[in-house]
Amino acid sequence: MTELAPLPEVTADELTTLTQFLDYFRSVLLRKVDGLSDEQARVKIPPSGMDLLGLIRHLALVEQFWFTQAFAGVDEQDLWSDPDDEDRDFHHTAEDTLEVAVRALESEIVRSRLVVAGAASLDQLTAIDVGPVSVPERRGPRSLRWVLVHMVEEYARHCGHADLFREVADGSVGD
Repeated sequence: MTELAPLPEVTADELTTLTQFLDYFRSVLLRKVDGLSDEQARVKIPPSGMDLLGLIRHLALVEQFWFTQAFAGVDEQDLWSDPDDEDRDFHHTAEDTLEVAVRALESEIVRSRLVVAGAASLDQLTAIDVGPVSVPERRGPRSLRWVLVHMVEEYARHCGHADLFREVADGSVGD
């Protein structure tokens, strides 16, 4: 079973606090899929089209985008890239497996940690201009601090979804 990362220290510096919170929520999400079959990972709660397999794939893609592509500036194809489906991470096929998705997420987490470890400071900006085109004031580079806070928020929100999906899939509750 995936071990939960330790709860963040209460008096640590800013970088340590942010990375510890992120690692904690990463471990919660991975623990939510421990021991599930592919069939259980595909359980949906209507009317949502989401499931645990899609959440794991989505978080792998989000890790790749924010740390490797946006922050480090690596030009590479998105995981599960499909020009006809921008939400391909959530729209998996019958051939997609939880095992492959978990491996991809774990790999992206390793890459993300390396990017953060190599950053000059929390004030360092993303290498690319990011943001929705429809909201011009939200365009522009982001600090590593912003990326880390955003990722904590992203994981925390999706861990809440994962709680519900896991309980419906097999009755398990708790972290």
